[in-house]
Amino acid sequence: MIMQFHKSGYYHQHDKDFRIERPDGSGDYLLLLVRTAGWFRIHGTDYHTSPNTILLYKKGTPQLYRACEAPYSDDWLHFHMDESDLSFVSKLEIPFDTPVQVHDIHDLSLLIKDITYEHYSDNIHKEETLLLYLQILLLKISEKLHKDTHHPDNIYYDKLSNLRSQIYNMPYKDWDMESISASMSLSKYYFQHLYKNTFGVTAMQDIIQSRTDHARYLLSTTRISIHEVGQMCGYNSDTHFIRQFKGQTGVTPSEYRSTLQ
Repeated sequence: MIMQFHKSGYYHQHDKDFRIERPDGSGDYLLLLVRTAGWFRIHGTDYHTSPNTILLYKKGTPQLYRACEAPYSDDWLHFHMDESDLSFVSKLEIPFDTPVQVHDIHDLSLLIKDITYEHYSDNIHKEETLLLYLQILLLKISEKLHKDTHHPDNIYYDKLSNLRSQIYNMPYKDWDMESISASMSLSKYYFQHLYKNTFGVTAMQDIIQSRTDHARYLLSTTRISIHEVGQMCGYNSDTHFIRQFKGQTGVTPSEYRSTLQ
């Protein structure tokens, strides 16, 4: 197995005019984790996809996709596979050139984030680590595609999954547990109990992680002030923002930005 990483992008956001057109494909295999609604044309068939869609483009497949009259967001990964890799994907029953919607792509997205950070690191075992990450990512995609997606033991799963996607797509929102639980006609305690049992973390932990992820993205790709970064991540207090960011990363926002220079 000589699966090779080419490049990746985590939490990329585009306006409603976003469009990709590659008549001969991208020259490699392309995995998309689409966070928002989108439109795709694959082998002459048009697909209007919902948020939380997974799509693996085969090498050489024409790529034509765009936003769907609203901002578009995705994670993406370009990589190369040989015959043994293709056999591995076949055994996992991951379809090529077929958009598949799942309940939640958050854990897959975090793997893309880890792959992206590893790629830009100077770790001595970077290449071996990237290969392992790619294999884990494909294994987790297979699990997600073939697990029981209906969750009959949790009638609130769809609502909770949609909420979790919103939390990660809107880190700037002033999330309030009272309002969220009321919107689901649940008590605050029972909502928090259901959320933790469903995803293994609390809603507040996801909110903080979402804001931290977005802050890291803004700190690494823009030169806006720390105050503005905090505001764009849902914080009204610089002190609160800095304290939570350091609690998640071990460094302050300023220290994090300085390590990237």
